[in-house]
Amino acid sequence: MRRRNRYSLGLIVLLALASMVPATVAWGGAAVLGPVGFQSNGASISGWYWLRGSGHAATWTFDAAALQGAKKGSVYIDFNPLVTNGVNGGSGYQTTCKVTVEGTSAKTFSIPLTNPYRPVDPGDSGGVGYQCHGHSSTALPASLYQGVGTIKVTISYPFPQRYHVAVNRDAMYMGYSK
Repeated sequence: MRRRNRYSLGLIVLLALASMVPATVAWGGAAVLGPVGFQSNGASISGWYWLRGSGHAATWTFDAAALQGAKKGSVYIDFNPLVTNGVNGGSGYQTTCKVTVEGTSAKTFSIPLTNPYRPVDPGDSGGVGYQCHGHSSTALPASLYQGVGTIKVTISYPFPQRYHVAVNRDAMYMGYSK
């Protein structure tokens, strides 16, 4: 029993340390690249920036050098924002976000966001049922991130049906294979 506790404590410490490293995390051939920078001019509420008015945008900056070992055709944008139908909005809403990726050139991708929460309800849910997930439907071309220092990914209001989308630094990352 004592040996198991020592190993469990070691695993907890390892996981805690790993959660503090925002850069590249790899397991086997899969890897995740977190942003090195984030900016938004949306309304800041409880650690989320709400993009809900004309001119509201958010930009994540990624270290392109970290993608140099990625397999060609394996780099995707993964996105986990909050989505609702308005101020103090309801649950279960989903939308599509257009993202502009700037590296050696600029390219626009669509990210359909899925919300698994049910029911879809327009009444004030107090934040319950806002979490969505999506990813770029195509991989980023290697020519976009090779030979540059950073990649910038930007989304901006409006979104379809004028839904409100909330983001923070950890809401966007890149997944790839080594």
